[in-house]
Amino acid sequence: METLFRPERMQANGLKLAILVLLIWACLGVENFTSTANIHSIMYSVSAIGIAAVGMAFITLSGNLFMLSMAATAALSSIVFASFLKFGLVPAILIVAAVGVLIGLIQGLVVGVGNVNPIIATIAVASIIMGLGALYSGGLTIVGQGDASWLGLGQFASLVPNQLMLFVALAIAAELIVQRTRFGRELRLIGMNRTAAKVAGIRIERTLVITFIVAGGAAAIAGALFASQATQGNMKLGAGLDFDAIAAVLVGGISIRGGHGRILDALFGAIFLAIVSNILLVNGLSFEIQLMIKGLVVVTAVVLGALATQMRKS
Repeated sequence: METLFRPERMQANGLKLAILVLLIWACLGVENFTSTANIHSIMYSVSAIGIAAVGMAFITLSGNLFMLSMAATAALSSIVFASFLKFGLVPAILIVAAVGVLIGLIQGLVVGVGNVNPIIATIAVASIIMGLGALYSGGLTIVGQGDASWLGLGQFASLVPNQLMLFVALAIAAELIVQRTRFGRELRLIGMNRTAAKVAGIRIERTLVITFIVAGGAAAIAGALFASQATQGNMKLGAGLDFDAIAAVLVGGISIRGGHGRILDALFGAIFLAIVSNILLVNGLSFEIQLMIKGLVVVTAVVLGALATQMRKS
């Protein structure tokens, strides 16, 4: 019970309660919310964003704020996925993951070894990626010549989308890595106090490079999910993914200052935002109104995070 009310966990635990209350209210008061088609829509929408949020959580925990090249990485990955789908679903996913790892490695070296500001570095990389994607595709949509139905529309026992199962499996694996490995302990210490981590002999550069590799791979997999659903890839797929992933991380309760929070917090943040977005959509609210409300939710999360930080210090 004491752990439940610790300042650093209050936002994350409060979010779980908010999800429960929101679900009960939506089931009772929102027309068609409980329809099978709508529930599946929520599951599909949370999967790609959730995977990207898990990758973003690594970056935020390291104290590097955010990685603002996720949308570009996902868009390029959607094109790569569609291009290589003719060789089979598994080869296409592996190639996409390799592309994401390479993009993450480059950014990790620039930020972790080169000590470049992560915001500036990732914005610059995003610009390069968008240019490469446009050159590779000729500015056109690439239609996949293969079967991506297992990943795009497949469901386990005709109930749970395969995408959602992949998302949950990756999130749990990432949670275990951060909570129970040396890498996870080093990641948190770097996020909390990089100077102290350096004095303690923590492998800062190596840890940060791995962090960006994970985030790059997550963005690439998210792009593959987008492409598998659309059976095509273009540089517009994944638009807004950066904001959605950041929102899930902050709403979930991971500290913007780094070091505090858990990977599963990002999972619940993604679920909460997916439910909110779906309710707004079902109620017919315009896209502009949806953006305003999502922005308000993120601002509220940042304020709550700041209050939690003050409570920890007092």
